[in-house]
Amino acid sequence: MIEETGRVIAVQGELAEVEGQPRSGCGSCAVKGTCGTSLLARYFGPKRLLLQAHNPIGARPGEHVIIGLSEGSLLEASILAYLVPLLAMIGGAVAGVFVAERLVPAYTQILSAVTGLGGLVAALTWLVGFIRAKSLDERYRPRILRRLGAGVGEPPEVSP
Repeated sequence: MIEETGRVIAVQGELAEVEGQPRSGCGSCAVKGTCGTSLLARYFGPKRLLLQAHNPIGARPGEHVIIGLSEGSLLEASILAYLVPLLAMIGGAVAGVFVAERLVPAYTQILSAVTGLGGLVAALTWLVGFIRAKSLDERYRPRILRRLGAGVGEPPEVSP
């Protein structure tokens, strides 16, 4: 289970809107903030991360909580988000080369680029629909696991 801390902003039934507290990986890196990624992070500043999480513990607004998501769900979502568009773009480009070599050999590169972009757009369109369809699936939704003390970093409260 991947766990992160957050603060409950609002509660609606079984769902809670949680503001995540993004952390930089720069502290554990050997170059300690001198790379391009840290430069971009400093330039654009911290991003506010809002997400909806199942709230089985009844957390209330203002409480600091630990939210979690299973590694398998995150891996599956990552593969779909990155691999499917990449494979669709490559497949579209290869299909464009195959068709162009037989029909219009002078325009092979142009047709390959156009069909590659078409494959990418088709995959991204499919991905948006897939995300909307799966947005209510509990496997892909984070869950509030437990409360933290009054301040972030304090030991968790003991449940009876």
